[in-house]
Amino acid sequence: MLYSVLLVASEPTKINLFSIAVKGGFLMLVLLLISIVAVAIIINRMQVLKRSKNVDEELVNKINQQLKMRGVEHVLASEELQNNIPIANVIRKALEYYQGSWTEIREIIESSVKHEIHLLERYLGTLATFAAIAPLIGFLGTVTGMVKVFMKIGETGGGVDISLLASGIWEALITTIGGLSVGIITILFYNYLVGKIENLAQQLEDETNDFIFTLRRLKDEN
Repeated sequence: MLYSVLLVASEPTKINLFSIAVKGGFLMLVLLLISIVAVAIIINRMQVLKRSKNVDEELVNKINQQLKMRGVEHVLASEELQNNIPIANVIRKALEYYQGSWTEIREIIESSVKHEIHLLERYLGTLATFAAIAPLIGFLGTVTGMVKVFMKIGETGGGVDISLLASGIWEALITTIGGLSVGIITILFYNYLVGKIENLAQQLEDETNDFIFTLRRLKDEN
């Protein structure tokens, strides 16, 4: 993430990418670390969402059919419920408490749904924090860089070569470019993931309601 930003920034002057990052100072290393962790979180969450979506579409109907034909014990031992996806976890938890009262089963299902949604939202708070602090870190680097520039001006009594002054300001602004770029890209992915998780959460609730209807009818028949 940060690598591509610096690559673009280096094109006009053909300056080595590593030298740009080094000139940005310690805060550029902080931004690099933030971007690496942010990319890891984004990839992890997208993989989780993709796996859940691909299996959810067919699982509930298949489980409902098996419940009607073969009963609870067979479904609990079935391969479908071994998938570590939200709807499978909710169904498995509900069937484990099948012998309890309907009120208990309903409470277990609602608790499981909340738990699975919470798991889907894991690390999103960290991603939001990165999106907020990355620009601030960039601005901090610019401010500290400008302080150093003006300290040099003060030390030399104002007789500083304009080329040296421009170079110092340029180096200070590198952190702003890095911070804003990391923040913008991170917040875009954060909003994308939030939207996907909200859709999946709604789908999970709808599928759970379908399962509850089937389970309630099965329990009444027995």
